[in-house]
Amino acid sequence: MRLLKAHGLVLRQVRRRVPEGLTLPQFDVLIQLHRREEGMTPGELTRALLVTAGNVTGIVGRLVAMDLAERRPVPEDRRAVRVRLTPRGRRLMRRAIPRHRRDLDALLSGVVPADLARLRDLLGTLGRALESRP
Repeated sequence: MRLLKAHGLVLRQVRRRVPEGLTLPQFDVLIQLHRREEGMTPGELTRALLVTAGNVTGIVGRLVAMDLAERRPVPEDRRAVRVRLTPRGRRLMRRAIPRHRRDLDALLSGVVPADLARLRDLLGTLGRALESRP
């Protein structure tokens, strides 16, 4: 229950700080795309974000309409597409990511860095244990 409560409190604060005009899921997709300049397939995004393919399709469609992302065909597989940031999307993320990091640092500033490192390690252990379950 403590984990769920902490998650809810952090999520509430993070949602308030995403760039104007974006939802948290849209910002999350943009962050993933920013990490991979070559782009990602919708399936890769689905796995990275732990959401359904339908959700990714809708989010990507809205980001394309906002000229923040683009779909490009994969030359070796005519059925597949890669989603990439547009130049506008890349500019937005170059500004937004440092601000996002500062916001998270401020949000977590009441926790000793050693405790944050331990928490990160413990959550990683928990995540791996849960992923390995059938």
